[in-house]
Amino acid sequence: MKLEHLVYSIAIAIIFGMIYRRVTGRESSWIIVLSAYAPDIDIIADAVLRKIGVTVLVYGAPIDHGDFHNISVLLVYAVAVSFLLHPLGIRFMDSFIFASVGFAAHLLEDALVFSQGYRMLWPLSFQKFGIGVFKYKADLYGVADTEVLAVGLILVGVCAVVRTMYEGKGWIKKSIKWS
Repeated sequence: MKLEHLVYSIAIAIIFGMIYRRVTGRESSWIIVLSAYAPDIDIIADAVLRKIGVTVLVYGAPIDHGDFHNISVLLVYAVAVSFLLHPLGIRFMDSFIFASVGFAAHLLEDALVFSQGYRMLWPLSFQKFGIGVFKYKADLYGVADTEVLAVGLILVGVCAVVRTMYEGKGWIKKSIKWS
């Protein structure tokens, strides 16, 4: 899901940014795209923590892929991003919302390809959730599933057309500015 997270988060950022700009007059959609990769920090977290002499156990075992794919980490991440971006001129609540949407986009994208994915509602529930619409197989050079990627590219196109019809051609420049 390396490439698919990028594509699906772009589609979500296009539409969410349009709605958010309409309501608030501000947009930081780029945060959604960058935040869509945040849950996968768990892939390297255990190795990095062990190098500095720290062992963290989750469910009685060292951090494993999927342990950060939940709403509690989403909230911690969004608050951290908000504190980091606030001194750069981005409103705390704006960055919190965009970071949360990006992180949640990752969870949604994973749910689409896994029928029994991750404990996304932890700590509220220990049940693993997933929708499993696609049977994921990284058949495109090991970085993407062609079917999942194709659907994502179509979604990006549709979202871009909708936003262009609604806002006109200048929306791309507005969506990547610090605002």
